[in-house]
Amino acid sequence: MYGKETMQSYEVLRPSQPMDCWATVVASTQLSPTIKSIRLRLHDQSFRFLPGQAIWPKFERDGKQFTKIYSISSSPSQCPEVELCVSRVGWSSAYIQDLEPGDTISVRGPYGMMTLAECPDRPRLYIAEGSGIAPVKSHIEWLAEQRFSRPVWLIQANPETPDCLPYADVWRSLQQTWATFHYIEVLNSPVESVLSKLPLNLHIADIDICAVGDRVSQLQDAVLSLGASWAQVRAEKFVAF
Repeated sequence: MYGKETMQSYEVLRPSQPMDCWATVVASTQLSPTIKSIRLRLHDQSFRFLPGQAIWPKFERDGKQFTKIYSISSSPSQCPEVELCVSRVGWSSAYIQDLEPGDTISVRGPYGMMTLAECPDRPRLYIAEGSGIAPVKSHIEWLAEQRFSRPVWLIQANPETPDCLPYADVWRSLQQTWATFHYIEVLNSPVESVLSKLPLNLHIADIDICAVGDRVSQLQDAVLSLGASWAQVRAEKFVAF
């Protein structure tokens, strides 16, 4: 049972309407053998987004139109810079990963529904696999900035390289400074193996799941079998290409 929460003033966010703007690459960092962090500086200073929203890089390659959107993995407080977490799985993601500092690209956004506009009033459980960590990172970083006082749990795995988790050092460090944040690294085993042992009552938590393809429905089934209801669960499916 959780103690009474002290009165606290939290920020309320307002996103921009979707807009077109140019962005310059300011950093490119390898997070795992297949996943990169690409940090962009947007030229339009008015761009604002909610944690969990995404942008749509716009380009053509070999006559093909790029149509995939990428979740922003940084907190809204970092605007006009945004970070993308990109897994190299096909021609479009390879294009994004191969951008170098100083390169420019056209983007449109923000888009997305699995968002936070203000701090929730219940504990939160995040389950992320692979580059599905991107919108989760944006959520968690913003909640940490707000000093959100209810429990926040992150369960992370990476099927692409099971022994290498993007941002693991960030989460380990955050555990040391944010008392209500709890991080579980799942290495070389399925996420389902730790869910049943989680010291969190799923009946009272809001649950966000981000993974690739069929893993979303499998993880949904797992939390539902442990007592969560459909009303508590949101999910975002990542498509690899």
